Amino acid sequence: MKPKKSQWIAAGLLLVLALGLLTAGVWGFVLRGQPATSDAMLRMRNYAVLRTAAGAIVNNIYLQAKLDARAYARAQKFSRNQITVYMDEQGELARKAAEEKYYNTLGIDRTELSLAVESFENSLSEYSRLEAAEKEAYAEVWREQQAALAAQKASEETVGTEDETISEDDMMASTIQKVDYSGFVPSAELAALYEALTPAYDAMYTALENALPDLEPEMKDKLREPLIMVVRGGESGFNAEYDSYAATGAQGAFESSEKTRMLVARQAPNLLMLAFGALTAALSVLYYRPLQRSLGMPRLVISAFFILLCILAGLYNINVAGMFSTVLWRTGMYGVLALAMLPGIQAGISLNMGMTVGIIAGLVSTLVALEHNMTGWGAFFFSVIGGIILALPIGFLYGKLLNHLKGSEMTVSTYVGFSVVSLFCIAWMLLPFKNPKLTWALGSGLRSMHNMGDSFGQLLDDFLSFEVLGVRVPTGLLLFFLLCCFIMWLFSRSRTGIAMIAGGANSRFAEAAGVNVNKMRIIGTTISTVIAAVGIIVYSQSFGFMQLYNGPKQMGFVSASAILIGGATVKRAKVSHVIIGTFLFQGVLALGIQVANAAIAEGGLSEVMRILISNGIILYALTQSGGEGRD
Repeated sequence: MKPKKSQWIAAGLLLVLALGLLTAGVWGFVLRGQPATSDAMLRMRNYAVLRTAAGAIVNNIYLQAKLDARAYARAQKFSRNQITVYMDEQGELARKAAEEKYYNTLGIDRTELSLAVESFENSLSEYSRLEAAEKEAYAEVWREQQAALAAQKASEETVGTEDETISEDDMMASTIQKVDYSGFVPSAELAALYEALTPAYDAMYTALENALPDLEPEMKDKLREPLIMVVRGGESGFNAEYDSYAATGAQGAFESSEKTRMLVARQAPNLLMLAFGALTAALSVLYYRPLQRSLGMPRLVISAFFILLCILAGLYNINVAGMFSTVLWRTGMYGVLALAMLPGIQAGISLNMGMTVGIIAGLVSTLVALEHNMTGWGAFFFSVIGGIILALPIGFLYGKLLNHLKGSEMTVSTYVGFSVVSLFCIAWMLLPFKNPKLTWALGSGLRSMHNMGDSFGQLLDDFLSFEVLGVRVPTGLLLFFLLCCFIMWLFSRSRTGIAMIAGGANSRFAEAAGVNVNKMRIIGTTISTVIAAVGIIVYSQSFGFMQLYNGPKQMGFVSASAILIGGATVKRAKVSHVIIGTFLFQGVLALGIQVANAAIAEGGLSEVMRILISNGIILYALTQSGGEGRD
């Protein structure tokens, strides 16, 4: 079907917008390399330094005006409320007068100050490099401690409560939240470099006193840290430097035309990102019908939302490369679990919400490996093989049960999954594991969280991993996921796989063709259970912690939402639906939380947004899961 005239018009307008944004973005990058821009940035730096020092003078004048106002008001016998109002009024009047006096003259060229600031900046660079290295090492240790504390807190909760587990989002929060550097202690070398800054700082402060005669000597020590923060703003790239100076109002150093050029240079990456968004929107409008037919509405909407989140992440200065690293990590971590839904749908049992019976098998085999202090690849393969062996008879019996309850598989599987989780909340307290790393310090039973770091935690993630353009690729994790997908793809093209898919698609036709539909349903259910056992082992090693008790309860819902978003229905699914759906679901979840927290300055929305986004996507996927499947 050819695009309509209205589609051509809308696409044309969006294309013109994309070209305009692209031109402006490219021009911005060209401006960054021009000497005039470098000169303007230096003037911004000098202005920011002067503004910071003048701000201290203005603040002193403001405070002194309030003190004088209070003394006068008391002498005039003002009431307490009148004194407060009068102090505020006089303070604000004094502040405005001082700002007009000092800030309006900061743009004047001062060669002496410029040279002094440049000298101080050069002295500061060596100190900054060492400080950054030491703080990075401190931050890594701090995050590990936060993750360990979070896991310990989760494991100490009362068994049987909903709060006894910790999600990967909570664990991941320790890697993205602002590091508390209150406990940071500089090394002797760093302290010596800090003291060596004194002569350069004294020279800069002398130049400031010449530029601002009202700057008092006692302000010298108080202004040292603020001035260091301003001067070192030029060490983190063009955007960070511009933002650091602009935060002090340094745009006041420019004429209107120069202010526009500097703003275009600053927004160059964002303009290119918006151009990409506009171009994507133009193509989407123009080829809406073909995209809808090939992708299906759920995938089309979620893909558009994912692209929008990527654009917003760039506009909010979120580390997009770092977030893509997280998305790849989560895709590999959850991928095998989502794959467990595939054979169940193909066999005709619909969404296998009872995949937790397989998850329990994987957890038991992993516990055996941990009980015997197994480590490395041996522990991983032992857990996988043990999980498969345990899951085979469980899956067979589970499949027999579903064959007796045809037509109500999704409801029954959900109840079975929840029941098994609840049953094993008791079993984890009774199973004869003795390793003190696994059991409670007091009493009996297994703890709810187990650190995989001493066994095979992050084994797949670190295998052949590499970094490109700031994106860390967990090669081993993704390869294992793709290997599992490839095996499942081969099986679906085997004689048994074709018979299973035929039985699930149309049981009567398959029976007429000689296919034992009940047998195929049992095979599909068993394979789904086995994949779930392997999936939880992959998840646990990647997450770094194994969760018992209520930990596996929600795995079925997350896996179901991923495969549905990928384009599957409750009656038809393919391997491609698993791969695409897992990436999109985890991408929207990871980016959505960060964009929401950046958009709302108050923050603290991680858990709220995780619930809203994940449950919202699941609801949308389920409402769109009816009807015919899509390729």
